[in-house]
Amino acid sequence: MTATQTSTTNSRDPRGISILAKSLVKEMREQGYSHNQIINLSTELLQAVSADLRSTVDAAAAE
Repeated sequence: MTATQTSTTNSRDPRGISILAKSLVKEMREQGYSHNQIINLSTELLQAVSADLRSTVDAAAAE
């Protein structure tokens, strides 16, 4: 499944994000990533989203 197909599927299927997450974990485990490494990735993703949200809120407040 390509990124475009995944994006289209996710917008139509409310379970899309859950399916994507499970697929990502499965792929990472198959590639040899440890549970700890997957958790670290999750933490980094949350930090990146939080930073993006903060900058969006800061930009909106500055307008």
